[in-house]
Amino acid sequence: MAIDKKKKKAIDAQISGELFDDFDRFEHFLTNYWRHIVAVAIIVVIGVSVWVTVREVNKSADRKAKNAFANAKTETEVIEALKTYGKYKAANFARLKLAKIYISEKKFDKAHEQFKMLAASDAPKEMVWRSKMDEAYTFELEGKKLDAAKAFAKIGEGSFLPDTFRAEANYSAGRIYAQSGDLKNAEKYLTKSANTTKMAPATQAGMAVDFWQGQAKFMLGMVKGGELEAVKAQIAPKAPVKDKAAK
Repeated sequence: MAIDKKKKKAIDAQISGELFDDFDRFEHFLTNYWRHIVAVAIIVVIGVSVWVTVREVNKSADRKAKNAFANAKTETEVIEALKTYGKYKAANFARLKLAKIYISEKKFDKAHEQFKMLAASDAPKEMVWRSKMDEAYTFELEGKKLDAAKAFAKIGEGSFLPDTFRAEANYSAGRIYAQSGDLKNAEKYLTKSANTTKMAPATQAGMAVDFWQGQAKFMLGMVKGGELEAVKAQIAPKAPVKDKAAK
């Protein structure tokens, strides 16, 4: 037991010595480098303060941009808002609004310019896809049926697009080809739409796919049945209204 006590005292003394050495080293470090430590601490505090300030300023500017675009109703107002806040993300929604204003005024070339800007922007993918669909509809509105059909067909071939977009695009391509008398392409794209991957009908996307599939099957039946006059009388149907509660 006496040997164990001596060993314990020796170990305790060694530990104490190492602790004191550590304290001495730390004290020496603080004595010689305290100015550097304070300087680094100040830089960190300033950096955090700047980051918080910039973040709050950006948030405030984003709110102003959104309000400006929301309140802009006319072509002139939207353009003025874009001049001031064109670099903010909300500008993508403003461009879509401006394109629709141009369409209502039959300024189709200007509408296409906005759609192309959206397609090349950092807008969410769904907005980019929708802008391409809207541009195809614009071709149809201005009487460029073949351009519209080709644009829809190209969208429908996109393997990375959601089924909702592909079903709508293929149906629209098939509808225009049918109305133009190109029954071969009409059947091709209507069949593609009708065979779009089946989704859960309870979801918003599932309901949209079901809607376009139903439209495609109905028109496909008319095409195969030779009801060409009835096909030509068909107009572009409106997509099902989005259920806000489902978001």
